Amino acid sequence: MVAHIESAESLKDAGNCALKRGQYSKANEYYADALQLTEENDKELRAVIYRNRSLLRLKQDDFEEAESDATKAIEYSGADVKALYRRALAREHLGNVAAALQDAKEALRLCPEDKSISELLQRLVITNNEKVEKATSMDNTVNDVKILAFEGSAKDKEQKLQALNNLLVLSRESEESAAKIWQMGKVVPALLVVAEDTNETLEISVCAVRIIDELIKDHGRALFFLSMHDDDGFRSARRVCRLMCARDAKEYVDVAGLIIQRVFNALVKMDRTNDIKPDPKVAEANKLWIVRVIVELEYMIKDKTVAAIAREMVIDVLLRNLMHMDYGIPKEWSWKFVEGQGMISLLDVASQIPELCDYPVTHETRHHVAICLLRLQERMALDNKMGTYRLKVYTFFNNLIARVINDPDGHEYRIKLAAYLMTLLQGPVDIGMKLIKNDRVANVMLQMAESTNHLLQSIAAELIMMTVVDYEQATSTLKDGLPDYEQATSTLKDGLPDYEQATSTLKDGLPTLRKLYGSDDDTVKVRALAGLCKCAAAGGDDTSRATMKEETLLELARTCKMFLLEYEKYNTDVRRFACEGLSYLSLDADVKEWIVEDSLLLRALSCLAQSAGALCVFTLASIYVNLTNSYDKPQVEEELVKLAQFAKHHVPELHPKDADEYVEKRVRCLVEEGAVAACVAVSRTESPKALELIARAMLAFSEQEDLRGRIISEGGIKLCLRLCKEATATGKIMAAHAIAKIGAKIDPQIAFPEQGAFEVVKPLCELLHPHIVGELNYDALITLTNLASMSDSVRRRIVKEKAVPRIEEFWFMTDHEHLRCAAAELLLNLLFLDEIYKATVEPGTDKLKLWVLYAAEENERLARAAAAAFAMLTENVDANRRIFAEIKSWPEVFKKIAMHEDIEAQRRGLIGIANIMESDEKLCSEVVATELFEVIVAIAKLGPADEGRIDASEQARRALAAAEKHGIIRPTDRELYERTNKISTVSEE
Repeated sequence: MVAHIESAESLKDAGNCALKRGQYSKANEYYADALQLTEENDKELRAVIYRNRSLLRLKQDDFEEAESDATKAIEYSGADVKALYRRALAREHLGNVAAALQDAKEALRLCPEDKSISELLQRLVITNNEKVEKATSMDNTVNDVKILAFEGSAKDKEQKLQALNNLLVLSRESEESAAKIWQMGKVVPALLVVAEDTNETLEISVCAVRIIDELIKDHGRALFFLSMHDDDGFRSARRVCRLMCARDAKEYVDVAGLIIQRVFNALVKMDRTNDIKPDPKVAEANKLWIVRVIVELEYMIKDKTVAAIAREMVIDVLLRNLMHMDYGIPKEWSWKFVEGQGMISLLDVASQIPELCDYPVTHETRHHVAICLLRLQERMALDNKMGTYRLKVYTFFNNLIARVINDPDGHEYRIKLAAYLMTLLQGPVDIGMKLIKNDRVANVMLQMAESTNHLLQSIAAELIMMTVVDYEQATSTLKDGLPDYEQATSTLKDGLPDYEQATSTLKDGLPTLRKLYGSDDDTVKVRALAGLCKCAAAGGDDTSRATMKEETLLELARTCKMFLLEYEKYNTDVRRFACEGLSYLSLDADVKEWIVEDSLLLRALSCLAQSAGALCVFTLASIYVNLTNSYDKPQVEEELVKLAQFAKHHVPELHPKDADEYVEKRVRCLVEEGAVAACVAVSRTESPKALELIARAMLAFSEQEDLRGRIISEGGIKLCLRLCKEATATGKIMAAHAIAKIGAKIDPQIAFPEQGAFEVVKPLCELLHPHIVGELNYDALITLTNLASMSDSVRRRIVKEKAVPRIEEFWFMTDHEHLRCAAAELLLNLLFLDEIYKATVEPGTDKLKLWVLYAAEENERLARAAAAAFAMLTENVDANRRIFAEIKSWPEVFKKIAMHEDIEAQRRGLIGIANIMESDEKLCSEVVATELFEVIVAIAKLGPADEGRIDASEQARRALAAAEKHGIIRPTDRELYERTNKISTVSEE
């Protein structure tokens, strides 16, 4: 026992010494070991250790742990003045002013002479009074605003809207103000009355729902909100889910959809925006409420009273939350959805079109359903549940086919069948293609095309077009960039059972499309036009495989342009099909040049993006990707090309107008005509693949430095941040690279205003992953360097993302000079952060040693960064002693630093040497005893002839002054003469 106490005492003393020297990590280890060696009943020693560790936590700005340690010290010792004082300090920083005030009062009572406690108490009294005044003012403000918003005292709608906006600001201001507005849920009924009152303006209703959304960001309040409306849980859940049905306006439905997302977040304790994944235990505890919410959403999918825009929001909410791999609820819920009524309801929506529907849908509804079906298929494939998924899809298809056979003269089920297949071809394509090869489907399709009914004709044209597209996509995936095209095609024939059916559809469908193209109905004509464009684009960007003459392609493009420019004559649906046709023609280089030369056409595309939104995301993004050549281009080795030519295999040929100079000109034209704003407009989609296309375009836009300012002003950074979260893995990398390129040469305060500087850190750090190499690493390092120059807060965010070890990997590289230099510059900026500085100075790593060695490197860029770090680190005397102890060859290294060819690297290096000589007499004497001293003297003697090295000479004189101050050297008569007359006696050459 005695030995243990003595050992614990020594560890405590060692911790105290380390704390005094600023070696916080070591001190923490000593204190932790000391506590392990003490018994619970040794209260006095444990109190001292906890009290001292509390001081350590305060110095590390870890105020929560500081409060905890001080509390434990008080528990062991009772009236402990130091512990009370330290707990008061911790609580002050944590914002717990009332408790801090009590601790300070008690400490002053025990030790009334202590000035530091008295000063703390005075400060806390002032802070507490301000807080009380603010709380009183907050109460009055909230009450006044509520009276204006809910009790009819507002003189007009404008004043009521202003009152609600004030409530919204207060709810966002702080948790305290949000709690005062919430008042145990008493404010909710009043907000719901305003939100659902159709006599109120849309702005007022939206603002009321936004306030609810802000208040229920707290999970506890969200769960209370879900259950407060009725004692029957299902009815209460219905009340919450149906809030979005109060109005048909998109702005209102979008905000109401956020409320359901908040509820899901609370039910499983997740938050996608903050990368917090669901807690299975919380999900299990709230299982009943999850069932109630999902059942209600499933019922709303087919409810005739639900508006189309609300139905689309329901599908999107289910899509976001059923995908357990993407921050959704646990996977068993997606299984239940597919196995139950939810999947059937979704398939029923897939068979609806706006012109003939059992409940309200829009042309965009199919897009939402297709994405949801595709994502569910992906999840079921990962979870080995594809059998159930396919069974549901095939059963619904068979039911439709049976209805078509039983009603040979009816149109309803033919339309539903075609709509169902088109949805599948937009989502789970492989299943859609298997169903298309059914003989009865081909017959129905051709019968619809031969009908005199324009609706049947337009649907048939669209279905034929989509069938052709999917075959062409399948072949082009194998074809692009491969010298052995014939072998790839042979593989496709053998590997895909629907190859013959696809070619048959193309063969029979092309004459049908030509016939429908002659229709006098615009909806039929434009769909047939899109189909013909897709057939014409079968050769892709390979000029040797063009399927139509250049004149024919341009003629089709001009027809597409005609539909797009006449935006007053043709509706959005017609124009989006014209855009789709143009997207396929844009694979041809001549068409690309024709498009960018027409500014009216580019503006028409931007106009369509604003009106159609996500409905044309694939087509518009494809045009931008094709025009910027930002699709994947596999590199083909020259030897393989020669081998393929010798073997008489086909080799794709690049069009002359796809050369870099043409691409750069096209990028400039697109950005100048609003392509970035168009990308923002169409980006509101749940499709990761569509978002990847946008990411490709954004990366291409950001390549040209002079366009980056415009990209920022049109919302390009915010768009890229969203793409980094929601696009495919490839799309995320490309979006992050676009951010890196934009931030590399623009002031970060301009490029990333407000919270943007914090938000871009994570995607940029992701680019430092070992599997990502080359230019992406470099651009990310440069942009992070710029960000790290802003503030400690941004630097801490970089450290929080655990980027430092990755950065150091590049710093250690010897075979990639540019990456090593960029990493050194970034680490230099991070060195301004106290935690990084202390970790570098403390023993245990070679970082300090490496900084010194790099300062002597020949590479000017690396030497400058390292010399600056050397100058900073030598301000710490312990670091200086480590340098002399650990670098045995320090005289030679310092000599290289002092004589560096680069003027700035030399100046910074001499600052460090002067710091060392000023910091410690012993170290200074060691420097004077080496040849380095002669070098310093020589540099100090430099005159006007070496004007560029005047600053270096000044630092050398500072070093000599330090040696003189320590009494190690004395000035010679000649030196005294030079100082007195301010002249140099060294002859100039």
